[in-house]
Amino acid sequence: MKSTLLLTAAALLAAAIPAHAESRDMPGNALQGRELAVKECSQCHLVSRAARAAGHAGVGPAFADIADSASITPTSLFVFLHSSHPPMPDIILSKQESADVIAYIMSLKRSPL
Repeated sequence: MKSTLLLTAAALLAAAIPAHAESRDMPGNALQGRELAVKECSQCHLVSRAARAAGHAGVGPAFADIADSASITPTSLFVFLHSSHPPMPDIILSKQESADVIAYIMSLKRSPL
């Protein structure tokens, strides 16, 4: 519930971000984003659908759940990644790293039926 509120807040804040700050200005590499997510995020998040299938638990929301959230866009993810949101540590990502992680998360989105 708390994670959903944080993601909703990030989506609302996205309207305040200028167009030049959007991740689509710099195409992300989903494979590099996955590597970074495994390295930096997997201590608290399930970063792949395979981790969930294997029965691993995560403290934070699973990346696949984030991707499947109706309100998630590359812009809202960019805002979320560049905003402080305790208890998550402040991980400082470059614009390219952000674009890569966002590309990876968006690659997990399930296709609508």
